[in-house]
Amino acid sequence: MTHSSIWTNCLTRLESELSEQEINTWLRPLDSEYEDGVLYLHTPNRYALSIIKNKYEDLITKTASSLNGTQIRVELNVSNNRRGRNVAEPGHFPKNDKRVQNRKQKSLDFGFAQLNDEFTLANHVMGESNRLARMIIENIGDTPGLRDYNPLFLYGEVGIGKTHLMQAAGHRMLEGNPNAKIGFVHATSFVQQLVNLFKAKENDRIELFKQTYRSLDALLIDDVHMFAGANASQQEFLQTFNSLLDGDKQIIITSDRFFKELTDVEDRLKSRFGQGVTIRVNPPEFETRMAILAQKAEKRGVVIDGDVLHFLASKIQSNVRELEGALNRLIADHRFLGLPITIDLVKRALADLIAFNEKPLDIETIQKHVANYYGIRVEALVSSSRKKDLTLARHMAMVLARELTTLSLPEIGKAFNGRNHATVIHACKSIGKQVEQSSRIANEYEVLKQLLAP
Repeated sequence: MTHSSIWTNCLTRLESELSEQEINTWLRPLDSEYEDGVLYLHTPNRYALSIIKNKYEDLITKTASSLNGTQIRVELNVSNNRRGRNVAEPGHFPKNDKRVQNRKQKSLDFGFAQLNDEFTLANHVMGESNRLARMIIENIGDTPGLRDYNPLFLYGEVGIGKTHLMQAAGHRMLEGNPNAKIGFVHATSFVQQLVNLFKAKENDRIELFKQTYRSLDALLIDDVHMFAGANASQQEFLQTFNSLLDGDKQIIITSDRFFKELTDVEDRLKSRFGQGVTIRVNPPEFETRMAILAQKAEKRGVVIDGDVLHFLASKIQSNVRELEGALNRLIADHRFLGLPITIDLVKRALADLIAFNEKPLDIETIQKHVANYYGIRVEALVSSSRKKDLTLARHMAMVLARELTTLSLPEIGKAFNGRNHATVIHACKSIGKQVEQSSRIANEYEVLKQLLAP
């Protein structure tokens, strides 16, 4: 087995033992190196390192050693500190690097805006909700203009990271070619600039506007649904679009809806949007929300207990923007009021937001939260397996369903793959005994109650 294939083959083997969500959230994003019997795995942040070390390191070591035929040692570290070497993060150059100057637009005229330095792939958290979009963005960033991915049309609800992905592609292009002309513009700015020029009848400026856009190496246009009704601007954009596409220049577009659902946008334009690749970006799933919170807290220099992150990720499910806003509020209370960041603080500080997002508690919700907490699939939770870890999680879920819902014992048993009421009674007695005897089980029980209780 070649050194380069050790981690690839290890991931393939682990896919049969771990859930797809675990693989995609925690293991697939890792960078790897192998040298002298040591498999170096580089994690995106300290929280991911902690999770992987506690839950997966032994399994990875065992699997890699088995595949290699000799004992392999696994060493985990954070990606910007690979074995002490000076490794620059993608999208970030030292302050004295002249390429920094080239990454800024030479002119913000004609509606162009600066790329946000935070919106890089290094700062992006990949999960199942955005994995395909992320992989295509990486490909585009390395080789812009490929017909298979041009134009790229990203759509989905507000606040889920479409703009981040789009700008990350721009940063990646500039890493490969610091002199590339990247034009990032919001659709409303494009329309307004053009309207102002036509009103002023500045023919020279109008021509310069057209030349500027059509000479770009990549056009990143945000919220294209805002073109609705702007017929003259749509005509100009269509001509710019065709010019760039004919020149194999990259176009990336974001929208809050599928291109066929755009209203008051010309059919010819919608047809062009659909000729490349269209990707829906979904709201982040639980594991991704956890990783996003951990990364953002770390960047703010704040250490937050895993149970608090779990609680926050379980209560705020709509989008990344709302998740970050909630985290900012907690950090503000922590720093300015001197309050520790606990689940109680989350409940007090974000009471209105949590109440707005709260859904009626049902047994499916309990099963989902318990499965997430223990890092297992709901299918395994309700299965007939008697593995010790699954049995504990299953019993915990039954107890919580008994305490937090009005369901009868037979109804609870039925929700767990048709078990009877006697099984639920046994689960309640078992958890009650373990809570008395084990501080760990008692803590898990209390944390899960806090996660689920209104």
